[in-house]
Amino acid sequence: MMESLETAIGNAEEVVTADEVKNILKDKPNFNFYYGTAPTGPFHFAYMIPLNKLIELAKLGGKGTILLADYHAHLDDQKTSFEDMEIRSKYYEECIRGVFGKDAKLMNFLRGSTYQNKPDYVEDLFKIAAKVTTKRALRAASEVVRMSGDAKVSGLMYPLLQILDVKYLDADITVGGIDQRNIYMLGRELLESVGFHKSTYIFMPLLPSLKGGGSKMSASDPASHIRVTDSEKDIKSTIKKAYCPAGDLEQNPITSTMRYIIFPRYENIVIKRSEKFGGDLEFTSIDEFEKNYAENKLHPMDVKQAVSDYLIKLLEPVRKYFERHADILSAVEKTFE
Repeated sequence: MMESLETAIGNAEEVVTADEVKNILKDKPNFNFYYGTAPTGPFHFAYMIPLNKLIELAKLGGKGTILLADYHAHLDDQKTSFEDMEIRSKYYEECIRGVFGKDAKLMNFLRGSTYQNKPDYVEDLFKIAAKVTTKRALRAASEVVRMSGDAKVSGLMYPLLQILDVKYLDADITVGGIDQRNIYMLGRELLESVGFHKSTYIFMPLLPSLKGGGSKMSASDPASHIRVTDSEKDIKSTIKKAYCPAGDLEQNPITSTMRYIIFPRYENIVIKRSEKFGGDLEFTSIDEFEKNYAENKLHPMDVKQAVSDYLIKLLEPVRKYFERHADILSAVEKTFE
């Protein structure tokens, strides 16, 4: 049981609460979990952090749903128009399936627009909207929704729909980025008022920008991330230029990529080095890798090369899919211009 719990909450930024996760694993082997993402900007590799957690939960026996939150994409300052919701949702789904590889079969994919306009859902939306002040809704949305000038009503609705998704997807465990915390903590207060339990939440960290400087990765800044559809050449070039201070793990996007994206998918990692620098090094745990890096036993360029190689391998199914379906990629990229 302890090993299962460690798998379920490993690498999490925060868990609300670990005891609840432990009880779910013990009492409900076929627990339900969900993760939602709004199809707004280009799909980049930092999404793999929560997606890796979904694979781990599925392999513990959970039944997973990935919500393609198309209505949310419009509520967020109209980042996605109603006309573009279909093509972007298709793009996001295929990006996620590619990132999962063979594990895609472990997940159910669902679009928000298939149920978020049904009478029961809308009635629950009215019920919780009557309980939440604009100040509280603004606070919940502030780290997720783009706010420019006066907040739009749609931006205040966004967290309320996200709270209700937990109920309508019957989620025992919800996975999200740590930036989603304010929304789901408001949900802990409201869900019982619409006949559902508080649910349990696993919040995953955000990946630092590849540019460094302490900022998070942003889909709007091409230099800060890698799109999952990028070519091998572009991946190598971007990683080569990425911030990666020697011996320093703090806000290091390359070593963070190792911890949160690469190690969860492989039992062992090989850092290739020339014989004159000691030859290849193999690691079976992230802690062992980080200890060596912090002690300056690994050169940043060698680690960058390994990150490039493993990312190219992990993202290959996505690249191959969109090579075969270039029309989808071309159509969706036009919506980002």
